[in-house]
Amino acid sequence: MVRRAKKFYSSEFKERALSAYHNSDESVSSIAQRFGISRDTFSSWVYRRRTSSTSEKSVTLPQSNSTSMKTEELSAEAMRERITALERELSIEKMRSESLSKMIEIAERALKIDIRKKTGAKQSLR
Repeated sequence: MVRRAKKFYSSEFKERALSAYHNSDESVSSIAQRFGISRDTFSSWVYRRRTSSTSEKSVTLPQSNSTSMKTEELSAEAMRERITALERELSIEKMRSESLSKMIEIAERALKIDIRKKTGAKQSLR
């Protein structure tokens, strides 16, 4: 794996990029590309700006992450964005679950075997 040299950006440059993001409807990726910044770098700038913003009342919420349950301070707008993102993820997972269930039904019909585990079935003694 090749390591890149760490780039340093001036605070004026960061401010220009962040204000361009906040004053437009463009995505993080498109702004990062326009300014020649890594998407991950720019995303971290946006995140830091959002969490350090003290203009709105902050609320402590548990972060949705399977590996840790850190708490972070989120503004009301950030909470709305987080809820929207979580609702989007939920709908995608529901569609995924339904499609996998349908695939199992089709496979069971085509192969004429039971794939799903029967509830209450006893395991064999080996």
